[in-house]
Amino acid sequence: MPHVPTDTDVYEVFAQTGSGSPLNHVGSLVAPHRDAAWHLAKETYGRRDDLFRLWVVRRTDLIVSSAGDRGLLAAKTRMPHRQPGFPTTRRRDRSAAPDTAAPPQQPAGAASDRSDDTRGATDSAPSRLWLALAEDLFVLGNRLGERIVDYIDLEESLAVGSIGQEALAHAETILTLHAFDASAADAHFFERPQEQWRVSRVIGRLGDWPSTVVCGLVIAAAVSVLAEGRADDEPAFAAIRDEQLVHLDHWRRWARALAAWPETSDEFTRAFTEVTHCAGDLFGAGPQDAVTDALHARLAALVGDSGVPGSRLPHLPVPRAAGTGGSVLSDCLARGRLVREHYAPEVFL
Repeated sequence: MPHVPTDTDVYEVFAQTGSGSPLNHVGSLVAPHRDAAWHLAKETYGRRDDLFRLWVVRRTDLIVSSAGDRGLLAAKTRMPHRQPGFPTTRRRDRSAAPDTAAPPQQPAGAASDRSDDTRGATDSAPSRLWLALAEDLFVLGNRLGERIVDYIDLEESLAVGSIGQEALAHAETILTLHAFDASAADAHFFERPQEQWRVSRVIGRLGDWPSTVVCGLVIAAAVSVLAEGRADDEPAFAAIRDEQLVHLDHWRRWARALAAWPETSDEFTRAFTEVTHCAGDLFGAGPQDAVTDALHARLAALVGDSGVPGSRLPHLPVPRAAGTGGSVLSDCLARGRLVREHYAPEVFL
């Protein structure tokens, strides 16, 4: 995890040599106090070139990455959907396949090209929970993508877009960690009929903004809770947990703001009550046991820590039902299949 250094006498120096050039880190130095550090930096890094701007920052005032954060920082391997040409590559892979027809219908969570051994492994209770949450993340990510253009506030638009992208990336990563290859993951998300999906009932609430905030909050809480048990052994799960905790903090800030504003407090309180009641099935993809009860209790604690009273999260998890999601899921699948099958290849070049 990122940390704060303890070198109180070390300063980091940033310099800009011209009004049109970037401010760059140029080195470090040791000094007894701030004023001395600034003058020492001026003499050390400005003795040959004129400086336009000079910043000197005590190292202990920085938050820096650790060696264990490499998974969080590896965008190219962790977030392949952000790399140029990714949709085109997927389309090219599908067109090269000998048989592009949709495979026979499989039970939820199964893929046609996985072996029986792999299918048996993903039928375990933890795997069913993960695959169910992957479906929730997939729909949430797509739904948030629709909201990017709704904001006058550019920062919030970028934040929501980033959360949506990471939700989609996490959904795909979860399938990869459960032995889905690229074509199997593609089929899982785009070739199964809606009747085979087991999304949480919160997905049907992804409509107005207050409900979307609560949906994002409870899904981020559930994914981070489930990832916690695997984070120590698997860096990919640690990355999912850490990023979902960042998402959780974002949705909490929105929740507190909407609950506090007189213009939105009544609407948000209703949404919070209704969505948290639906969230009782987030850990309901398998048989109820001590493990799922403990996960649900941890979920309730995270939701309760959001600073918004009135949660109606059930005391124990309730089962998920196949074919839920309503128009939210059906619209998501229809748009995804449209992009996947009918956009011209050169659109993504």
